[in-house]
This record gives sequence, structure tokens and C-alpha cells, in this order.
Amino acid sequence: MNIRDSFFDNAKFILIFLVVFGHIISPYRTDHEWLVSIYHFIFIFHMPAFILLAGHFSTNFNKKGYYVKIFTRLLVPYIILQTIYTLFYSQLYLSSNYTLQYFTPRWAMWFLLSMIAWKILLPIFAKLKAIHSIPLAIALGIGIGFIEIPERFLSLDRTFYFFPFFLIGYYLTKTDFFERIKIGTHRTLAASFLVLLFIGIHLLLGGIDASSILYGTYTFSSALDILSRTGIYIGSFLVTIAFFSLVPKQKYIFTGIGKRSFYVYILHGFIIKWFFETSLSQAVNSPSGYILLVLLSGLVTVITGNRYVVKAIQTPFGYMKEGLSFRLFS
Repeated sequence: MNIRDSFFDNAKFILIFLVVFGHIISPYRTDHEWLVSIYHFIFIFHMPAFILLAGHFSTNFNKKGYYVKIFTRLLVPYIILQTIYTLFYSQLYLSSNYTLQYFTPRWAMWFLLSMIAWKILLPIFAKLKAIHSIPLAIALGIGIGFIEIPERFLSLDRTFYFFPFFLIGYYLTKTDFFERIKIGTHRTLAASFLVLLFIGIHLLLGGIDASSILYGTYTFSSALDILSRTGIYIGSFLVTIAFFSLVPKQKYIFTGIGKRSFYVYILHGFIIKWFFETSLSQAVNSPSGYILLVLLSGLVTVITGNRYVVKAIQTPFGYMKEGLSFRLFS
């Protein structure tokens, strides 16, 4: 019997809450300097950390059926969810015309499409030593910045931008990195670093929306952008380490939601997109309203990560438990 490590589930719960919270505050981020600072702070590390974990649990590429599982656990779910989100948008935004398309992912569906690419790339890069493959992945992540991707085609920009974190996560399986992190020796240092970083972000970028830089979706305008992306890579990795240093290893009431984090990811968009079209969302323009966004983020995370909600989704597709299962993180 496999015993789950609460540390990783706790990390995934915190990260998926930040994903939800980041998406909820996105339309409001330029309304207040503190809000855009929080937004930038979240986006520095929450997806890099999530993707690093995905790579950390991607060690079975030598096993039989690996590419079949990519098809059943990633490509098929992507097609289904891309179709459902398109139909949902068509009903939610009646003034717009949404057509079925599968090469340009809807909103958060880019993650599934990129995951397919990362899973395919991993066996190729894993043949090399980390000292060679990681710099190569970083070079690709930087190089993609010089190419303008039309209409986010196949999410190629984000795929190559975030791939180094996925690859690093894989190589960490060959080290005792997480075992050392769990000891918690450097928690005070990590917490101090994150506080100082947030203050720095607020002072330097408080009134600037630099989100596309952190998404990895902007196209370089000069060679100086190479230094910018390199700096972000270094910063994101350091913040990711600091984050993991603060993750508790004990089991809590929310730990189980971390286990079901992917369901939160695929479901929260339906609630959030609907919320943005309500009169209540239009009334959020004050500190008290921002507190409401925090509470709403927690509520959405808990609801969509509830075991009964997940079971209700799985029940019509009993075969999903073995075949078409939404499992990206062990």
C-alpha cells in the first residue's frame, strides 16, 4: 500500500489556491498597487512550482504504455475540456462567436497542452546529463521569446518557457532535495526572503502590469530581454525553493484537496468566468471587496476539490480511474 506524502499534497493545495486567487484578482489587478504587487508575487512562482512538481512525478517514461497514457490522461481530457469550455463560453458570452478549435487552448487549458509536450520532450532530454539538458532547456525557453506565436498556437511560448522547471523537477528525483527541504532548517530565512521580495516588487512594480513577462507570452523587442528572462528564471527558481521550505509536512484538513488539485484546476474556470459576468463582481472596487475575493477563492478551491464533487465527475466515466484519469501529479 502506497502512503501519500502530505508534504506534496499540502504544497499542491497552497499552489492551487494561489492559481484560483490569481485568476480571480486578474481583472482587478490594475485597480490598486497592492493588488498588482500580490499578482506579480504569485505569478513569479506558483506555476513554476506546480510544473516542477509535475516533472518530479514524471519518472515512468521508460515503462510500457507511457505514450498511451499521454493520450488517455492528457490529450483526450484536453479535447473534452476544450470542447466544453468553448460551448460554455458560447453561452456565457452571447455577443461573441466561439468556434471549436483545438490548436489554441481556451484560457487555463494551455497547461494540459503544454503538459503533453513536456511529457514527450522528457525522455529525449533525460538521455542527457542535467548539466547539459537544463541549460539547453533554458536556452529554448529564452529563444522562444524571439518568435511571435500567432494566436498562442499550441501554447508553444508557455511550453518552452516553463519546460526548464519541469525538467528540473525530474532531475530532483535523483537528489535528496525535498527530504532536506522538509527538515525546515531554513524556514526563517525563506520567509524573510519572500517578505523582502514582495516589498521589492511593490516598490519597483507596484503601478506596472508586467504580467505577460511572468506568463512567458511576450515577444522580445531587443537582446536586453534575454537578461530579463534569465533574471526571471533565476528569481522564480529561488522563490520556488523558498516556497517549498515553508510547506508543512503534517496532514491537515485541506491536505486531501491537494490530492485532487487537478480537478480544482479544470473546474474553477467555470465558476470564475460566471462570477465575472455578475453584478457582484462589478461591485468589487474596495479593500472590503478584495477580502471577498480571497474568501471566494477559498470557497471555490474547497468546492471544486471536494471528494464528492470529484466522485460525481468520475462516476459517469468509471473507466477514468484506470484509463482516462485526470492525474498529472502523483
